[in-house]
Amino acid sequence: MSDLVGAITEVAGDTGPAPSSEAWFAGGERLAYDPKARGIIAGRDAPLKIFLRREGDVAHAVSFLPGFPDGSFGWAKVRPHLPAAAEMPKLFIDYLGMGDSDKPKDYAYSTAERTDLAEAVWRDLGVRSTTLVAFDFSSLVVLEHLRRRLERSERGEPPGGPDIRGVMIFNGGLFTDGHTHPWFTTPVLRRLPKRARGRVGTSFTLFKMMTSVMWSKRYKVTDAEVHELHHALSRHDGLFYLAAAAGFVADHKADRLDFASIFKAYRDEFPFMVGGSDEDPFEHRQVDLAQERLGVLGLRIKRLPGGHLTTNEQPKALAALITEFERGLSKTGAAIKTRAASARQ
Repeated sequence: MSDLVGAITEVAGDTGPAPSSEAWFAGGERLAYDPKARGIIAGRDAPLKIFLRREGDVAHAVSFLPGFPDGSFGWAKVRPHLPAAAEMPKLFIDYLGMGDSDKPKDYAYSTAERTDLAEAVWRDLGVRSTTLVAFDFSSLVVLEHLRRRLERSERGEPPGGPDIRGVMIFNGGLFTDGHTHPWFTTPVLRRLPKRARGRVGTSFTLFKMMTSVMWSKRYKVTDAEVHELHHALSRHDGLFYLAAAAGFVADHKADRLDFASIFKAYRDEFPFMVGGSDEDPFEHRQVDLAQERLGVLGLRIKRLPGGHLTTNEQPKALAALITEFERGLSKTGAAIKTRAASARQ
């Protein structure tokens, strides 16, 4: 852990309390988005609007992809511990249904449409290179994007996205046989009929009980923290998204979004790091499987204490891992290219 401690001490930025959800969203913007055209569009007649925050030179920003269900607001406690925008430009995205993005009720929420949105943002903002930092279900967005790049290459087409410097996934789904979601969370929510979705989370007491599993037993989550999470989710009448998007595990198809095959396809192009929390009830097996199946191939694996919401419980340590990974990309990227060149000889 000495390298982690050293990285933590080097992290710059304000160490004060995280902003409220109102302050977080006030620091961003809403852009017009057309899901049918899969693009950011101009004009007031746009079907929908999505939320994002950008800091620094977005052409080379780190893309912070959100977790379920807290969205981009989940990064609010991590951000103060990250380097300033001059060193680490940042791009935070809320998918449709999350945070301050619009939350259409008659909409087919899926990993594919979330990937469409991320790719549209990169195109519109002119992102030329990025490091993908994904939390929770955004692991599947990363895997879908990487799979599409492979398919485009097979068809002789451009990759359809920015150059990727590296991929970091924390507490996300990697292998279809690694999901361990408690039965009373996403497995129940995804089966709720549409007529019942609007009532999910409307009772704060029940909301607190349902979401308590996301924190470790040792972490004393306060009512104020749960209220802020509730406020972030309920914007634009969006609590129904808890059920509407809960089917993302079913999107994780072994033949398409298998992390092992994707890692092997790209391991000679850019570095990967995966991580998990010791007490994560949703994805705690993923890093064990990653170690068993890919550790021998050099996959970097990190663990942190606490429950599923590492962004909330361990923001400083998580920020240190992200910073260490991003700062080391030039060195590890060069080593990967050297290894790949030697293998071709």
